[in-house]
Amino acid sequence: MQTKPRRTVLGFRLLTVVIGLLLLLIIGLYSIRTDNFEGEQNFASRVDYIKDQCDDYTSLSLAAESKSMLRIAEACEQCARDIQTGTNAVEAEVLSRCAENHYLTGIAVLDRDGNVVQYFSKEGALPQQLLQELATAPLLDVAAHPKKTYSVRLVCDDDSYLDLAASARTDADGIVAAFYHTPTDYVHSYNLNCQHLLAGFTTPGDGTLVVTRGDSIIASNDASLLGLAPDAVLPLQLLRERGRFDQMVYVRDANIRSRGYFGYATQGRDFYVYAYLPEGTIYTKTIKNLIFTSVAYLLIVLMIELVRRRTLQNYQQEKARQEHAYQASLEQAAHRAEAANIAKTEFLQRMSHDIRTPINGIRGMIEIGNHYSTDMAKQAECREKIWEASGLLLELVNEVLDMGKLESGEIVLEHRPFNMVTLLTGLCDVLEKQAAERGITIRCEDIALPHPDLIGSPLHVKRLVMNIISNAIKYNKDNGSITLTLHELRSEGDKAWVRFTCADTGIGMSEEFQKHLFEPFAQELLDARSTYGGTGLGMPIAKALIDAMGGTIEFTSRQGEGTTYYITLPFAVDHAAAPQPLPGAPADLSALQGKHILLAEDNDLNLEIAEFLLQNAGLRTTAARNGQEAVTIFAASAPGTFDAILMDVMMPQLDGYEATRAIRALDRPDAGTIPIFAMTANAFTEDRRRAYDSGMNEHLTKPLEPDTLLRTLAKYLQR
Repeated sequence: MQTKPRRTVLGFRLLTVVIGLLLLLIIGLYSIRTDNFEGEQNFASRVDYIKDQCDDYTSLSLAAESKSMLRIAEACEQCARDIQTGTNAVEAEVLSRCAENHYLTGIAVLDRDGNVVQYFSKEGALPQQLLQELATAPLLDVAAHPKKTYSVRLVCDDDSYLDLAASARTDADGIVAAFYHTPTDYVHSYNLNCQHLLAGFTTPGDGTLVVTRGDSIIASNDASLLGLAPDAVLPLQLLRERGRFDQMVYVRDANIRSRGYFGYATQGRDFYVYAYLPEGTIYTKTIKNLIFTSVAYLLIVLMIELVRRRTLQNYQQEKARQEHAYQASLEQAAHRAEAANIAKTEFLQRMSHDIRTPINGIRGMIEIGNHYSTDMAKQAECREKIWEASGLLLELVNEVLDMGKLESGEIVLEHRPFNMVTLLTGLCDVLEKQAAERGITIRCEDIALPHPDLIGSPLHVKRLVMNIISNAIKYNKDNGSITLTLHELRSEGDKAWVRFTCADTGIGMSEEFQKHLFEPFAQELLDARSTYGGTGLGMPIAKALIDAMGGTIEFTSRQGEGTTYYITLPFAVDHAAAPQPLPGAPADLSALQGKHILLAEDNDLNLEIAEFLLQNAGLRTTAARNGQEAVTIFAASAPGTFDAILMDVMMPQLDGYEATRAIRALDRPDAGTIPIFAMTANAFTEDRRRAYDSGMNEHLTKPLEPDTLLRTLAKYLQR
């Protein structure tokens, strides 16, 4: 029984070792690559800096030397003009005065063959190096060419230097040579020197930095290397043999058992710059990363091992607990499944009853109407009852669809301007007729708001308010009353909180049923469907809409006395709203007379109904049986033939959205301006948005309300 756990432990430990090795390998390779890159960057920055500075020093030194040569040449020419003896003999006093006037160390007068006739020197005898230069052919050549001046800098063994110039005498046959001696102390103190550049670089941290010129090391941050030949230093010898510049290289002498070096070399004007480090010093981060990774990984493995052992100790207890929980979850799942089946059965039974009841009424009234075909009063009565039954069926379908959308979380709220007072008064106008049939009075006592123009989802606000008022009518007493109020509780900046109150004198609710008011299909009385025509979905829909809009709903109710609802909703204030027209103003439908409408509808019955409504209002219609046909008819017509297009959404070949986009894309003047209205049974917000996005002007839901249809057409056609 223990074989499997033991194998598991061995497998786990082997896995940790393999993972650890792979982790160290990855970290090591990454760290080595990083150290190599950083090492090369550091080498390059130091070497390039030293090279640039050495180049600058060389340029400055050459400039200073050129100025010095020019000054000594000018001084020499002036001295040649100042010596006016007319003979080869020149007194030392004359030369002394010239040297003093021109700030020279000394002056020598030579004959054409380079023999010194007379000289003066502040330092006594003429230096041997100077005498050798005075006998050179280039210098003696100035005697034969009076306009020529010869100048040169002589570097002495003690690092001092002599600036020498020679020119032909102007008063006699011979040569005047002037020189200036720059002492060693001055050279070391004031002249630019590459060694000064390396004063701030340390050997351990920055590596060994070397500047060579010819066969000598002229600068280094390791003072012991100064003056040595490059080949006398092993790293430099190896770097010179590799012969690679401007990249980091690894060098090692295979014949000597010693550490290798990482080095970098570059070439300047007349010098080379080298930098090198022992191979171990460049991988400092790699070693640190490997140590840190090893320690961290060992700690993690140790913690996992401790957790694993504790888990193994509690394994039996946990297994028993899980088994018990599993059994309990199975029982709960079984109860939920049973409850779901019961709920599904009750839902189907209720929907079967609620849907069949108005359908039965519609078919029954048709049978009665057929029987009394000549009795016009009976015919009118049947049509009125058919209309009422179809309205009940439409309400039921709308509520079931709304509830399904809300429960699935697919409801999409609008964000557009509307007037809250206008919305409420419009609903009151619609519902007053229904209330008046039972003698119920609807009173709007206080509906004035400081900010009536708001931004929100008027479609859903209208839906929930209509549900509340409809319930107040359904469950009211005959000759009762309903009182509606609107109050702005508070406003902060661009946001306002509006409270809607609906108080009725109806049958009220018991305290027990109040706990279930917002449950779908909940009704306190068993005969509520037959007595009041309710579905039990109005309040759950209202509650879900209020929650979606971030509002609250409260109520008070006493059985036999009535119910009062308090709904609070937040809205954005519409400061840019235009003044609202006076309510109740009749629509001017005279603009519809003789207008030509393109009607796209694939359903024969819906087409017949739409044609009747339009033609009865004085409009002319042209029918299209699908979206493609609608596009073809419009494209083939002359501009201005049609005044508007009524477009069904769900059609074959091209649906309404595609057909609208195709019409808007046509190259004709009225393609972008002709009003296009969606006619669809898709009544949700997202359907309205799709219609607007495709280029439609309005969204009309089926079944079509004649008054709404004609008012919408009049609004666009009278422009």
